[in-house]
Amino acid sequence: MAGRGEKGPKFIKFWFPVILYSGIIFLVSSIPDVQTPLGDDYFDKILHLLIYSPFGFLLTRAFLSGFGTGQGSPPLKAGRVFSERGVSMAVAFCALLYGISDEYHQSFVPGRNVSPWDVLADTLGGWVGAYIYFFLMKKTQNTLSR
Repeated sequence: MAGRGEKGPKFIKFWFPVILYSGIIFLVSSIPDVQTPLGDDYFDKILHLLIYSPFGFLLTRAFLSGFGTGQGSPPLKAGRVFSERGVSMAVAFCALLYGISDEYHQSFVPGRNVSPWDVLADTLGGWVGAYIYFFLMKKTQNTLSR
């Protein structure tokens, strides 16, 4: 019965940060009439990428932890169950979906505009976050194996 007690803490440790960060993105998107400091569209896209990178990082971490189902579900190891590329694509797809929902949400916020380029930047940000996660994990594993 030890597996039953693991579900809650595992969910909180791996999935709650994803949900919390998604909420932060939603709250920031709710601020009306936001102007980027430089007023430049390129800067805005860089901000989208930077905001969605931690989302991708956290989502990758959560995907690889398993799905909070306790003892019956071992962590998903890249290369064992899913490839690193497969996980990265799944994370980018989730960032795409959340980016679309974020842009839809912004269509109701005064002074905010909807842009498919923002969704593209969000998607790339999610992928970059996944890439950073895998890069750091490999670096950590190489350091520990020495």
